[in-house]
Amino acid sequence: MKYSAPIKKIMEREIARIEGSGHDGPTRVVGEIGRLHSAVQSLEAVALNRNPADNDALHMKKTHDAGVRLAKAVKATRQRANEILNTHNERLSEKLMERTGLRPPENLEAIMRQSELRAAVRSLDDRKRRDVLREAVKAKDVETLGALFNASPLVTGIDPNFVKDMRAAYEQSVASEVIVEMNELLEADSALQAVARTAEGVARDSQDERAMQAFIRAQQAAELANESFTSAMQE
Repeated sequence: MKYSAPIKKIMEREIARIEGSGHDGPTRVVGEIGRLHSAVQSLEAVALNRNPADNDALHMKKTHDAGVRLAKAVKATRQRANEILNTHNERLSEKLMERTGLRPPENLEAIMRQSELRAAVRSLDDRKRRDVLREAVKAKDVETLGALFNASPLVTGIDPNFVKDMRAAYEQSVASEVIVEMNELLEADSALQAVARTAEGVARDSQDERAMQAFIRAQQAAELANESFTSAMQE
């Protein structure tokens, strides 16, 4: 089907991607993609399977109503997905902080130590600043890393892109499974957002008589072409 087929491809890709991971968040988000796929299929069924007793106006009204239901389904899906993301992002962020040890300083003494360390690093030339950060990542020196990662590059004097790369390397080295789950969740959400946008477009089209008539004609033409091809192959 014109509308549901692309959604099905995304759904199948995401199912294959998370297969075997056992991660609840991505699995539930992909489940929401499945819900939207079913909702779009339902609309297609209404549009393409006209009751012989219905006149054009009644059939278009039924299709329009199906579009209204689909729009509501998209809204509900987005709300559920946001709840899933918020819950799991909070859990994963806390877990990442525990693994990395990169919590903000909790007392004045720790705050002063980090401030002094940043000032010392800022006084170095660029190459030595980078060396300090590289060595801290290699040694998993949490105090130095916390001081340099949790401050503005303007305070440390270190290039922000380099800081970003070093933080990613450190997090990967101490919490790789957390990073994997975070990425799975982000990718699943990205796929869901793409599907939701498609479903919203379908809902709009279903409430546009000309768009729906064009869709129905195109689907009927495709089915006739497929039947002709099948008949020719069987001769």
